[in-house]
Amino acid sequence: MGLDEKTERVYRVLLYLADAPVNRIAEETGIIRTSVYHMLEHLISLGLVSTYTSRGTKRFVAENPNKIKSHFEQRLILTERIIPELQKEMRKTSSNSEIKTYHGKEAIKSLIEDALDTKERVILSIGSSKELLQFIGGKFGYGHRRRMKNILARSIRLEGDEPVSNPRLNQAKFIDKNTDFPGYILIYDKRVCIILFEKNGLGFVIENQSFSKMAKSIFELIWKNYTP
Repeated sequence: MGLDEKTERVYRVLLYLADAPVNRIAEETGIIRTSVYHMLEHLISLGLVSTYTSRGTKRFVAENPNKIKSHFEQRLILTERIIPELQKEMRKTSSNSEIKTYHGKEAIKSLIEDALDTKERVILSIGSSKELLQFIGGKFGYGHRRRMKNILARSIRLEGDEPVSNPRLNQAKFIDKNTDFPGYILIYDKRVCIILFEKNGLGFVIENQSFSKMAKSIFELIWKNYTP
């Protein structure tokens, strides 16, 4: 329902009673009267409870539970309208360069997942995909979601990695498996993501147009000049 346990209990009791003063609700729920008042005020603000006065006593009435759905639908509509506006403001105020640090394997997964928002629909990578998956604890659906979004992956991998499937969306070249490369690099749009396979995981995202162009040029240089 989106309410805390005690507030939900108050609402359920009032649904059962239909109409009651605060002391009766407190008695039925086992929650102190002052707390029940605060919870009822919150429920009133959500449109789930209404109130009236009869013979000098304030009474509370439970409204239809369908109003819960209406309330959250309205919040969703508001959120969908506000988020794009906030993102525009964030882009206006952000600087041309940004460096973010990620600690921990779950954060590394989040860093990788962010690549699926690429505008160019191409993700370049350097490193062993096999070692990356072993490091973060196995597959987590990234490849499937990338293919569903029709994003091309161009990879410089290490020998021993899985062979490429679906060549329309996967292109790969394999370098010597003995190459000392204890990490993974993702390059897309104006971002360069560096993942280090050490301790619990450390990642960096550098967002800079010039740095990204330089990284893409290095990738293409390796790609064009590599001969197995």
